[in-house]
Amino acid sequence: MSCKEMIRHVLEAECLYHQILLKHMNETSEESANPYESKTFTTAAEELEFAKPFRTEFLTFIKSLNETDLTNIKIDRSDVGYVRELGDMLLRIAYHESVHTGQLLDYLRTAEVERPFIWD
Repeated sequence: MSCKEMIRHVLEAECLYHQILLKHMNETSEESANPYESKTFTTAAEELEFAKPFRTEFLTFIKSLNETDLTNIKIDRSDVGYVRELGDMLLRIAYHESVHTGQLLDYLRTAEVERPFIWD
């Protein structure tokens, strides 16, 4: 993926993961349309600005969870081959983002572009 494609992939995936979690926690929830479908941006800044409300909603959702939710709530994605506890699913979402963050940092390093120090 190019840098632009990877940024889109990560932002879109987080939004769609959030929709999946909400749907599986609340069976009355309808499947939402992908807000990224047919969107075109000319800059990464535009894409990040578009993603802000979705990111805020996702973080608010995570903050609303309690410890028992992480093990007691099951996310059934047997349609794609798995059923996972909510806590495991959240860790996989974070892992997905961190893998692509590492890839983007590698791209920046290869291009000899100054990059932020984000790892402890």
